[in-house]
Amino acid sequence: MSASIAERLRQGLWTENPGLVQLLGLCPLLAVTTSFVNGLGLGLATLFVLTVSNVLVSATRQFIRPEIRIPMYVLIIASLVTCIELLFKAYLPALDRSLGIFIPLIVTNCAIVARA
Repeated sequence: MSASIAERLRQGLWTENPGLVQLLGLCPLLAVTTSFVNGLGLGLATLFVLTVSNVLVSATRQFIRPEIRIPMYVLIIASLVTCIELLFKAYLPALDRSLGIFIPLIVTNCAIVARA
């Protein structure tokens, strides 16, 4: 009985803890959000990518074979992040310079947080 309790405790704290997974997914974003403008820009970009990618993943889930499901979802998320990055470069160059490498990190954060 104690092995079952220990296993359940381990699963609850490490393996199946959605709060921990989401916190770890958002940690890289905390490093760049030192001002309101940076935080708002990165937050809106992440919100857009999460929302649109989840809609696209839900719409295409039945058409994608299970063997290539994860790469296709990453491709969808990466395409959206590339569009956001190009929009930032074109219309918000100061914000793009300020955020730098953290915009492409949205891909990994969306894959971790949304668990597409």
